[in-house]
Amino acid sequence: MGFKIQDANLSVSIALPTGASTVYTAGIDLGHGAAGDFVAAGEVKISAPALGATPLPDTRTMTYSIQHDTDAAFGTVADLYPGVLVQTGAGGVGAAAATFTARLPVDVNRYIRLKAVGSYAGDKSGSSATLEILS
Repeated sequence: MGFKIQDANLSVSIALPTGASTVYTAGIDLGHGAAGDFVAAGEVKISAPALGATPLPDTRTMTYSIQHDTDAAFGTVADLYPGVLVQTGAGGVGAAAATFTARLPVDVNRYIRLKAVGSYAGDKSGSSATLEILS
């Protein structure tokens, strides 16, 4: 049974890249305790938009990862869930909208963000992806 409660402060979105490049959302502060522990039960969810054949032609991909760090500036960033959602253009129609949901592990660092990597030079900036915490 998944978590369903949402908090607007625990959701960030980003416009997808205009080419074969990488974009990142702002970070979400999980608000760890004074001892650095994360004890709240919760899930993290990526929502990726449907992409047509022009921004995502056949065999081209958009890959989404969740990263975490102890630093709000993401100076020592690490992948928490690497490449967990991949949209691949197919059939001349692009790719359908997709989601990925997982529980946050107890050893997650204080700050998390979404990383989106495009493998094609097409402009996808008219669409955005979202990272949110469900508690």
